[in-house]
Amino acid sequence: MSVNIGDFVGTWTVEWIDGQRSWMSRGWQILIGTNSSQYGDKEPYLTPEYVAAVGFAVLDGSGNVKLATGNPPGNQPLALIFDGGQLRWAGSYENEPLRIYISLSKVELLDGETVNLAVYGSTVWGDPDQVGVWGGNGSPGG
Repeated sequence: MSVNIGDFVGTWTVEWIDGQRSWMSRGWQILIGTNSSQYGDKEPYLTPEYVAAVGFAVLDGSGNVKLATGNPPGNQPLALIFDGGQLRWAGSYENEPLRIYISLSKVELLDGETVNLAVYGSTVWGDPDQVGVWGGNGSPGG
């Protein structure tokens, strides 16, 4: 199975989460490259260093922005970088280091038809021992 950055584009809802200190919660949404004007989660693009990147936003269960490309905390660039088949971001949230890693589960039948896409990932917030593992499904393609 080969995954490209376009496979991640869509709106994903967090369905389950586990960890000692949860940064993300059930029912939150992750918008990846949906090109919404209000959050700045722009479509995949190349950075000036020729790295594949995509804008994103994290919304809580009430639709409030927790983190978004168009609403950066401080002066940090907010873009998920496509590296080794996964998306990643490192920065800070509420004055503590935050790292987000997102992978994709893609099920294909022998005839090439894709039948299921889901995202799963981890967040490390603050102390490296504070790992949250989560997974979700959604509407790939925006």
